Amino acid sequence: MARDGDNEGADLVRIVIDPFADRRNGYQFDLTAAGGKFDGLVEQRGQVRSDWDGIWYGRATIDKEGWTAELAIPFKTISFNPGASAAGGWGFNVEREIRRRQELVRWSSPRANVPITNLAEAGAIQGLAGIRQGLGLTLKPYISTRIDMDDGGLEIKPGFDLFYKLTTSTTLAITVNTDFAEAEVDERVVNLTRFPVFFPEKRAFFLQDATVFSFGGINESPLPFYSRRIGIVNGTKKDILAGVRVTGREGGINFGLMDVQMHDDGALGEKNLSVGRVTLNVLGESSAGVFFTHGDPGTTGDNTLVGGDFNYRTSSLFGDQILEAHAWTMGTFSEMGPSRPGASSGLQGDDAAFGGRISYPNDRWEWDIFAARYGKDFNPALGFIERPGTYEINGDIRYRWRPDGYIRRIDLQADQSVFLDLDGNVQTQEGGLPGLELENRRGDVFFIEYQLNRDVLTEPFEIKDGLTIPVGDYRFNRVKASLELAASRKLSPTFSFRTGDYYTGTRTDYAADLRWRPSSQFFGSVGYEYEGIDLAEGSFVVRVIRARADVLFSPSLSWSNTVQYDNDSEDLGFNSRVRWELEPGREVFFVVNQGYGVEDGHRFHSTTSDLTVKVGLTFRF
Repeated sequence: MARDGDNEGADLVRIVIDPFADRRNGYQFDLTAAGGKFDGLVEQRGQVRSDWDGIWYGRATIDKEGWTAELAIPFKTISFNPGASAAGGWGFNVEREIRRRQELVRWSSPRANVPITNLAEAGAIQGLAGIRQGLGLTLKPYISTRIDMDDGGLEIKPGFDLFYKLTTSTTLAITVNTDFAEAEVDERVVNLTRFPVFFPEKRAFFLQDATVFSFGGINESPLPFYSRRIGIVNGTKKDILAGVRVTGREGGINFGLMDVQMHDDGALGEKNLSVGRVTLNVLGESSAGVFFTHGDPGTTGDNTLVGGDFNYRTSSLFGDQILEAHAWTMGTFSEMGPSRPGASSGLQGDDAAFGGRISYPNDRWEWDIFAARYGKDFNPALGFIERPGTYEINGDIRYRWRPDGYIRRIDLQADQSVFLDLDGNVQTQEGGLPGLELENRRGDVFFIEYQLNRDVLTEPFEIKDGLTIPVGDYRFNRVKASLELAASRKLSPTFSFRTGDYYTGTRTDYAADLRWRPSSQFFGSVGYEYEGIDLAEGSFVVRVIRARADVLFSPSLSWSNTVQYDNDSEDLGFNSRVRWELEPGREVFFVVNQGYGVEDGHRFHSTTSDLTVKVGLTFRF
């Protein structure tokens, strides 16, 4: 029943629409047999931004003949091209997932080679004319009240979001005194690498029309714009005073402009951060565009990035195969106070990055090749890059069999990833012998592979406080195996195991997760991760424990509880979140955050304790 929940184990009906008739962008709406709603933005490569939440209605009923789903999507919720109907109609497709048979029943292009989100193969809805959106004005006021239960402090924070349809396909959005109290907590991660960790965006304002700001087919690194840079600096939240965003699609041109003004926090000053994106639809399913960002959220200085990309896609290679190719280039300019030590000021250093990808994402054969060069001074202050000053080359290939009988599919796959310094010397190399993955008719999956690794340390690496791995050329091999039982089972455990050499010693990792779904109204899980590292320099163990319990009184009233602990920070965190949707667009949240520090392995003391109540309304005109 959960809103935007994990519907792997559920029967559902899924609808996608392309109201721009550009065969690239659109919306996805799912409704499960229990009434759970899921929605997302579909972007050019058929990927879905699942954290977008639109205002729409959905109900499901179950009777002796089966189940029935009914959806109502207001025109005010979406953007669209008013001329699309005359040009051949909106793109449309619908499918049903029959979970007990692991089967998809699709209306248009019912073949395993493409997902339903491949809008180039959608059918069409015609006859849509005279659509009205009223004044096109949506006002979403909210008030958030936070009580610090340790010291009794009280903070009341009012604010609002405003959306105005300049045209049916162009939206102006304004946010004032932005609050993200209702956003879900991040999953706990203990970073044992030398590089930053990428966390997904979960805040609603930055997820609205987020597909407009996608670039070069890049998912994580090197992203020119990583919205979590706004309002979060080195893990610390920073208040947003106001923001404005204009996004739209007009005559084959897609554009987005966003500007955010931060509160003056004393250390960084009054930071202004802006992002711009323009793309032009070319050929049948392709695009070309430019990108820019301005502002440095982490220092007192400024930073500018400019870039361009070309994105090619066809769904008709050899008749019915998909081919994608991306090429991009970016450059940065930093002024005073660079956010990365050693970075140059201005364009005096190696500030550029360029690269590309070509992929063949099909059912029988799938392969992907990526290559890029990142200058040592390339510094996307509003973006995300894992390893500047390197060449990155990676590729993977997979062949699939679909036998008859108990085994549903057999995948044989291999991958290779290499990072080189700018002189061509290997820094890191990861790959392995071909891995084997099996899936049965129920949906249980087994995987095994042998991994070959190389890591060249040119500087000592402190993997843990007080434990440093010396400079050296390290080669180590490991074996990995995993088993995941289908989410359609009431009790669905998963288990993964990896062991082998590791730098100057050995490492053994395993993770177990037990998920329990006794009914549509309850979901519970317990997870445990273990990383045991035994090096010549010393030994240590990392443990992460997670537990979750979701009670779903109805599709509109839920209570989610998450507990996380890791022995690295020795911090126990508890998050309890009640979401009550009075009706679509009108919500009340009750959020409790409780943190405990752990001393001597068993003594707890409170580090944070707060209760937040947030009420948000929506008025449409």
